[in-house]
Amino acid sequence: MIEFFRKNHNYLQAGFFLTFAASIGQTFYFALYAGNIREELILSHGLYGGLYTIATLMSAITMLYTGKMVDYIKVRYLSFAVLIFLGLSSIAFSFINSAIFLLVVFYLLRITGQGMSTHTSSTFIAKTFTAMRGKAVAVTVLGRAFGEMVMPITALLLITFYGWRQAWIITGVFILFILAPYVFYLLKDREVYEPNTENTSDKHKNSEVQYRRKDVLKSRYFYLILAAVLAPPFVLTGIFFHSYHLMTVKEWSIEIYALTMPVFSILLMIFVLISGWAVDKWSAKDLTKFFLLPLVIGCIILAYGKSEATMVIFMMFAGITSGFATSIAGSLWAELYGTKYLGEIKSVVTSGVIASTALSPGLMGYLIDRDISIESQVVAVAVYMILLTGLMTLSNSKSV
Repeated sequence: MIEFFRKNHNYLQAGFFLTFAASIGQTFYFALYAGNIREELILSHGLYGGLYTIATLMSAITMLYTGKMVDYIKVRYLSFAVLIFLGLSSIAFSFINSAIFLLVVFYLLRITGQGMSTHTSSTFIAKTFTAMRGKAVAVTVLGRAFGEMVMPITALLLITFYGWRQAWIITGVFILFILAPYVFYLLKDREVYEPNTENTSDKHKNSEVQYRRKDVLKSRYFYLILAAVLAPPFVLTGIFFHSYHLMTVKEWSIEIYALTMPVFSILLMIFVLISGWAVDKWSAKDLTKFFLLPLVIGCIILAYGKSEATMVIFMMFAGITSGFATSIAGSLWAELYGTKYLGEIKSVVTSGVIASTALSPGLMGYLIDRDISIESQVVAVAVYMILLTGLMTLSNSKSV
């Protein structure tokens, strides 16, 4: 194991930093600047949220086309280009002066950050490793958890000392002149080391058939698994986005959400590593049959819990499912459909993830406005995930 990380640390670092860089295109990061942006541009909550949703949906559609580039462009040059555009988009964000400008830069940061940076990292790692794919994916996904832990604090410090516009410039300069060149260096051609690959069982190998996206889209099993993979980001984005409302309804301290986020991140990191080991020992396909259950338990506890400790327990169970989900999503599609056209297949998945994170805040807000309590919604999504788990357990797992 140590030998694996030592000999492959360049590729693993590159995947980690690509995932980390995606932080500035994520919802949790934009939320830190929402008050400043709305105040300066005089935007209502509805208009601000609407612009974000439109930009995110545009990004999801674009990913169907740009995601295929991982299959045809050398990852070293694609990663460098993605990070350069991400850095430039960050600098452009500091100059926003209208709603239209905000929409454009929202879109650029969503497609380069949440979209292509994450997609390039996970697809490249899945293509590069086979026997140790689960562990490799786990290491790179830690970049996401690391970003969730350090980026909010970093942003707050930059805003305090330099102002919110300068904070975006500093972030962009860091990506352009430090992160992008370093990742470019890390992705030089190197020999990949995987121990005992000749003894790897068939369940760890890639699909013998190299499926195209048009073939996969005809599979009912694909849509079932896709629905399961999309459930955690849909559910958690909606709950996190409406956390203020949830805390108010529960009569809990408003700060409890922020204070319990590190619990989520820590559990995510722990179970990313555990699930990475489990994927290599069994398979990502096997783990899909139960990975939603911790989040189901967390949602039920959150809906009916009365004390603030409930939020801590929910974050723990949410972190467990998120840890498993990220490792599974990084390896599953290669197991089922091969790696030759993995980029175009995963572009559908990434588009779905982006779209789900755009739709859930609006849908949950719409239902709240129509007096459907957030607790009832949380119970409903728990029931939905139980049904998905049952269907995956009973389903014939043929890839196409």
